[in-house]
Amino acid sequence: MLHAMRKGASGWLAKGLLILLVASFAVWGIGSDMLGSSVGSDVIEVGDKTVTIGEFQREYQRNVNLWSQRLQTQLSADQARQFGLPQMTIQTLQSRLLVEVRANQLNLGLGDGAVLDDIRNGPTFRNELGQFDRFMFQQVLRQNGYSENEYVEILRNELKGQQLVQSLTVPGGTAPAVLTDTIFGYQAEQRRAAYVEVLDATIHDVPAPTDEQLAAYVTENPGPFTAPEYRKAVYLSVSAADFIGQVEVTDEELQAEYDGRTSEFQTPEHRAIQQMIFETEDAAKAAQARITEGAAFDVVAQEDLQLSASDIDLGKVTKTDLLDELQAPVFALTANEVSAPIKTVLGWHLVKVTNIEPAATQSLDDVKDQLKQDIALRLGADLAYERSTALMDVFAGGASVEEAAEAVGATAVTTDWIDRTGKGIDGKATDGLPAPAQFLGELFAKSVGDETHLTEAQNGTYYAVAVTEVRDAELKELDAVREQATAAWQADWRHKQAKTIADGILEKAKQGTLLATLSSDQVSSLRTSDAIRRSGPAGGLTPDVQETLFTLKDGEFAVGENTTGTGYIVYGVDSVIAADADKDAVLADTMSQQIGQSLQQDLLSQYETYLEKEIGVSVKTNLIQEYL
Repeated sequence: MLHAMRKGASGWLAKGLLILLVASFAVWGIGSDMLGSSVGSDVIEVGDKTVTIGEFQREYQRNVNLWSQRLQTQLSADQARQFGLPQMTIQTLQSRLLVEVRANQLNLGLGDGAVLDDIRNGPTFRNELGQFDRFMFQQVLRQNGYSENEYVEILRNELKGQQLVQSLTVPGGTAPAVLTDTIFGYQAEQRRAAYVEVLDATIHDVPAPTDEQLAAYVTENPGPFTAPEYRKAVYLSVSAADFIGQVEVTDEELQAEYDGRTSEFQTPEHRAIQQMIFETEDAAKAAQARITEGAAFDVVAQEDLQLSASDIDLGKVTKTDLLDELQAPVFALTANEVSAPIKTVLGWHLVKVTNIEPAATQSLDDVKDQLKQDIALRLGADLAYERSTALMDVFAGGASVEEAAEAVGATAVTTDWIDRTGKGIDGKATDGLPAPAQFLGELFAKSVGDETHLTEAQNGTYYAVAVTEVRDAELKELDAVREQATAAWQADWRHKQAKTIADGILEKAKQGTLLATLSSDQVSSLRTSDAIRRSGPAGGLTPDVQETLFTLKDGEFAVGENTTGTGYIVYGVDSVIAADADKDAVLADTMSQQIGQSLQQDLLSQYETYLEKEIGVSVKTNLIQEYL
């Protein structure tokens, strides 16, 4: 959370205790002493500091919410575990307390003034004019669930931790030159490959395979020629839609539904507005006077504030989208009218209304069909639930799907063969399956004769399914796949022949024959690749060829597939371009920083290990697992 509030606070701190300290303050939120739970069971102990299960729960939920926002989907409990969020939360809290204990042992302190200076002088809470904005400060804190006192204490601990981090830096701040020069020389070296290519398409006179060859090929490559597992089933389903025809919706119910949902059918007034903000009232009044005298609003914004038309355009807004002080005066303006200067925490505003879309309300007649459908579905859902309760009782007595359907007046449906994707033997989708993804998963998890039970799907449908027959996956008859298999066999034959030709070229090259002299109808003329690095883009070569190219010595050659898998190349080293730190200063500087950061991370990681032994850490994973 604080990462969004204090951008850049973690920087290179990615590993180790102190990395985790700053990153945890920067990313994961508040300190354990700020969590304030009433639950007393301690699950993490670091020296004399502890984290209760309630504190862990709050921190863990913040992590889940944060990662859900980043991934733009709400993580389930299983997904959160797969992402490692429980262990991440444990490590964050543990590392935070380790630094807090160590900072206290070293009597590190920080006065209120230093904390307030960091808040006021940092970039996080500055407005458009580059000034500290208390409104923005309060808004960000409110959005992240902090009081001012909580945030100040969190920041104090973070800054104390940074003092400790800064005392553990790589001497000189950079990696040794001999190390960076060696690694840069290795990584930044470039090579070009000289190669000839043999394409499968140049191989002609392809034989027709015999039945024995074709059968062997299909057996060795079963995937494309295997029929999937198929199953037959009998099922019943119950959903709200099944009962819509049995439900009558009265006019009184429609009116009550409309009255209870009126806000859904109301569109608030929208206004398209332009805005400029001045530091002083006098500057705003001067701009207003120019506009009154005939100057265009956007021209004044450009000349007085150097703002473009897009900078001043706020688009369409509702009243509640605006600051409190702006709401009434802006929504009292007429179209194309400009307000008088309005004071807010951000400064003095001039606002122009460029368009007005009046509020609108759909009448009952406008939404009558929608409401009737909604009411019928809701009442139908109640009836579906009653039917599902009766079905559960019937299944509890050992009834089959057919018996249960007859007992409650439902319909049992018998399917034809279905594969895991819901398609039949003819390749067409099977229509009408209840909650298809969930239904098919259950169908293919069951066996013939398994006990039948009722399942509630996420869409509110109830269903029960029983497997009646299973046809295992098996190779299709050769005649059924002959054409497909023949084409695949011949393509494979061409590819192998291309490899044989390429291997022959390789032997000639090893014996001293120049690649440039070997071109023919089946061998391309000599080509040269782009200059590539070991870890950079492959420049038209496959990763395997790229890797091998940097192992070849002058006069050595190798064979590899082309990038499309439709042939082979025979290649050697055309030229070697030594690394040059002067010509590639940006890369050299970046690599030096990365090496220095890696050394720093290793140093901090070792310090974390030392602190764990020195201070002592205990984590009660069993209690945490019970919560998860």
